[in-house]
Amino acid sequence: MSITIIKPGFMCSVQDLGRWGYQEFGIPISGAMDIGAAIMANRICGNEDNEALLECTLHGTEILLNETTIFSVTGGGSIVTVNDEPITFNKQIKAVGNSTIKLHPHPIGCRSYIAFSGGLNVKKVLGSYSTYTSAMIGGQNGKNLEAGDLIEVKKISSDHKKENITITASGFGSSNWKAIAPALPHVNDIVKIRCYEGPDWNLFDESSKAALFNTRFTIGKNSNRMGFQLEGTKLNRKEEKELISSAVTKGIIQVTNQGIPIILMADAQTIGGYPRIARVFNDDINLLAQCRPGMKIQFTSI
Repeated sequence: MSITIIKPGFMCSVQDLGRWGYQEFGIPISGAMDIGAAIMANRICGNEDNEALLECTLHGTEILLNETTIFSVTGGGSIVTVNDEPITFNKQIKAVGNSTIKLHPHPIGCRSYIAFSGGLNVKKVLGSYSTYTSAMIGGQNGKNLEAGDLIEVKKISSDHKKENITITASGFGSSNWKAIAPALPHVNDIVKIRCYEGPDWNLFDESSKAALFNTRFTIGKNSNRMGFQLEGTKLNRKEEKELISSAVTKGIIQVTNQGIPIILMADAQTIGGYPRIARVFNDDINLLAQCRPGMKIQFTSI
């Protein structure tokens, strides 16, 4: 079995749960931005949690199923159709060959995950399927997917969990059950993100500490899988001095010399010299991943 990328949309890549154990060599974890949604997509399909799947940012992605295929879609940021008929997220879907999956605009969420029963047949690099484009490793030739890319889907083993799904005249059918997913943010929401004080908290002046938890920030247009640059109140240190570079990871909130907070995300570097004012609570990293540029967030202390 295989799928063909007709259009990649804003951005579509192969991901899993990350490339662990190589940060000391400067290799980021990478992996799905919304780990919870990725795990759910694979479990719905009967896959292992760490199986390769597609991460689609917002809309525009179009995929051709070359044979009858079982798949699922989780996360948000799009309305998904199969053969121009809408499908329900968080269900197991079975569609006949030559069916087309399309992602259309939607104001809720940012990233959709598409898993296929059996998983995608791509090579692991340093123990992971995840695409890390800066080093051109993982996924499909180390790159975001492009029109015309053909990806093989692994054969389903005999003990693989399959639902008895009836295919309708539209060319697909879905399970009669649905997984329960957390609520996703709407573009007009003010999203509350919980965080801890960071290792360099005491390097900042009192007004900046207060501002972190009492003002709203906007996710800037320069945000990406490496980090979310925030617009709003500038955060200032008590004194300007060079810091020794320290270990960082996703969820860390660094502050640049210009006072701009940056939340490190899945493709975050492994070491940095900017002070670490805070760290986002693990569960809320998934929530952040479903926020798009222009959305407003407010930090709360835990």
